Amino acid sequence: MTNSNDSNQQINQLRTLIKDIEYVMLTTVDDDGSLHSRPMSIFSEIDADGILWFFTSADSHKVFEIEHRQQVNVNFSSPDKQRYVSILGTAEIVRDRNKLQEKWQPKLQTWFPQGIDEANLALLKVNINKADYWDSPSSSRSQTINLLELVHR
Repeated sequence: MTNSNDSNQQINQLRTLIKDIEYVMLTTVDDDGSLHSRPMSIFSEIDADGILWFFTSADSHKVFEIEHRQQVNVNFSSPDKQRYVSILGTAEIVRDRNKLQEKWQPKLQTWFPQGIDEANLALLKVNINKADYWDSPSSSRSQTINLLELVHR
């Protein structure tokens, strides 16, 4: 079992790896089992419980996919720094107004012009289970951070 200090170190290492990467590719599983990826903006760091948060429209197809199959993959890429991170996790949709207000940032107004009062505004919560990463130009082998032992709920 991973102790709290080890978990904090792993989360901090992940935060460092994805620092300054604003756009990711989120992959979900469609009804027919096919993978479906789309770009997403990330405006906050991984929280202390090993969770990534994204804002989304509750009526989007990705929400439908996540409600049927919670497995997701989030890919971060920083080619100029030779840094790549692939996060495997489980996702859920959160519509709690207090959590929406807590996570809201003015930059999100671009996608959600009515702000926190946007009718279909929701949060996509990604509980990180595992991350594979490559962070040097001379290494073709991935390294793994396993957060599965963390309590996400």
